[in-house]
Amino acid sequence: MSIPEKLIVTFVVILITYLQTTTSFVILGPALGGWTSLHAQKILLPLNIFIISIYYNYYLACKTDPGHVPEGWEPPSEVLSSDPLLNLGLTGPRYCKKCEAFKPPRCHHCKQCGKCILKMDHHCPWIGNCVGFGNYGYFVRFVFSVIIGCTYGCYLLLWRLQRIFDARKNTWNPNTPTTTELLLVLLNIVILSFVILLVGVLAVYHSYCLLKGQTTIEGSERQKTRRLIKRRKIDFVEFPFDVGFYRNICSVLGNNPILWPWPFPSPGNGIDFAIRSNTDLRVVYYWPPKSPDETNQVTEALTERGDHRLVRRDSEGYLVKEITWEDRMRMLQDEQPDEQQNEQYDGHVERLDLELADDDYEDDVTEYEVDFDEE
Repeated sequence: MSIPEKLIVTFVVILITYLQTTTSFVILGPALGGWTSLHAQKILLPLNIFIISIYYNYYLACKTDPGHVPEGWEPPSEVLSSDPLLNLGLTGPRYCKKCEAFKPPRCHHCKQCGKCILKMDHHCPWIGNCVGFGNYGYFVRFVFSVIIGCTYGCYLLLWRLQRIFDARKNTWNPNTPTTTELLLVLLNIVILSFVILLVGVLAVYHSYCLLKGQTTIEGSERQKTRRLIKRRKIDFVEFPFDVGFYRNICSVLGNNPILWPWPFPSPGNGIDFAIRSNTDLRVVYYWPPKSPDETNQVTEALTERGDHRLVRRDSEGYLVKEITWEDRMRMLQDEQPDEQQNEQYDGHVERLDLELADDDYEDDVTEYEVDFDEE
């Protein structure tokens, strides 16, 4: 956690503490007859339950590891040896150049954290942490606790404000609320309204993401995929991880709806996810689709290195020889470049990294790399 993020987290904790103390103990407690009255306890108990939920889920969102890739993880062998789905813009298993490791499905590299995060949603400066598989459930519960708690608190303060105005109309009332209390009530209403507005937008968007079974990053990927399909750049392909509203929510908050508000960790391991029926396994490990310009880099690179052995159907339509993707990779590994080829690439191409990975992080590349210096 960086110093600016520590300052932001400290500010959030101070703000929560201020709102809780002034609203419960300074304003509403005395107005309801004190904490010993049953009436005050009935009204303020729900408010303080939400405040406890806000504190605890915020702590878990800040401190819980969002999820890291297990050392030595690789996609299944049948996926590594499979051909790409170029008609769908899917070029192969994803590989992180920065971490020098394969990336599981839905995993992305975070530059702020300096590592790949399982099912990464975004890096959040308000919690000083990435939001990923390990803490997304806590983050969602924190957001909804803030909305519900602040809305209830704002309602109680508006009730108190009305009582203050009514009391101040009666100049003979010895218990007329002070101007200080009036200003404090107004200040807290403004702060709570501002929080509800800002966090409310976040809550609405993440409600949509929960129902669609996607992360913030995947939402952008799906928009790009829809554009590619609409422009007929790639064939139609469905997002593989959307398995229906109920199952999507259960994948984050747990399988028992009664326990959804309780801060349990999300089920699963952050690597294997429920997918749509009849989904090609390659779609799961190759997602997201790329544009034709990006996928052409794979074909061109392999064709140039194949010395005319990577043949395909010619202009007259007959097949000279069919060579699979596995054959192509084996030929690249077995072939030794001569001195002229080495001189051609020396000085400006030590390694041909096919930059075909996530658009959001430039340090991600696909698994298919041609290393001239190691051949």
